[in-house]
Amino acid sequence: MDLPSPLAGYARPGHAIAPAEHLLGLPGFWPVFYAPVWDEFAAEPEAFGADAADVDEAAEVLYGADEVWPAYRVPLAGGHVLWIVHRNFPGESGTDYLITHPDWDRHADLAALDGHFSGPGLSWPELLAVAGSAPGGAEGVRDADRRLLLLLPAFGDADVPVPAAVERISAALRAVGVAPEAAPEVAGRLLEHDFWDGPTWTFQGPSPLSGGTPAEPSPLAVCDGGHSPRSVPLGSGRLTPSQAHALADALGGQPAAR
Repeated sequence: MDLPSPLAGYARPGHAIAPAEHLLGLPGFWPVFYAPVWDEFAAEPEAFGADAADVDEAAEVLYGADEVWPAYRVPLAGGHVLWIVHRNFPGESGTDYLITHPDWDRHADLAALDGHFSGPGLSWPELLAVAGSAPGGAEGVRDADRRLLLLLPAFGDADVPVPAAVERISAALRAVGVAPEAAPEVAGRLLEHDFWDGPTWTFQGPSPLSGGTPAEPSPLAVCDGGHSPRSVPLGSGRLTPSQAHALADALGGQPAAR
């Protein structure tokens, strides 16, 4: 497919990117998808109803495709799309979480899962909002449970309500075939991220300009995680105020109001 222009700066010569939402149906998809963060699931995939052969097959499809990189599209409100791309250079793979919009000149980075990891890219309220707000008729992953599970590796938040989070993630896991008795334990392990631990999210106040007039604060939350691209507002310096508000609406699960 033709990539949206905001991804032009991300794509690499000699490598294509193709939507691959059909891969979510592979028997070994979830333990292999989670392997960059939670490798124990690939070693013991039985909780996901998979076996070692399923894991080997899914790993080859997801991380062995070095010419055409598989990508999953998570459509958001207002024309935004969250892309999850398996960046498979030969012998070196990673998974990138990116956001695009037709009016942007380049993508915005949310998170990257590789040897030089960056993140988190989503707070707990944003994770829930994005998972549950697929626009009608949009292409990509629209099921709320699968959206939630795809976005979990990019999420991190110290203020997670743990019992409610375990319940919500357990429901999503059951929807993709995890046994009901195993789902709470798996959900608890998914809340323990190996790359970042306990970041907090806040909103910035007005910042004075050189003339003393306060600048409008960004509507986008920022993260105090030392590895997070969101230590500054997403698209800082590139998005107009109206674009920033539209993105904040999308991450909050609301239709664009501006």
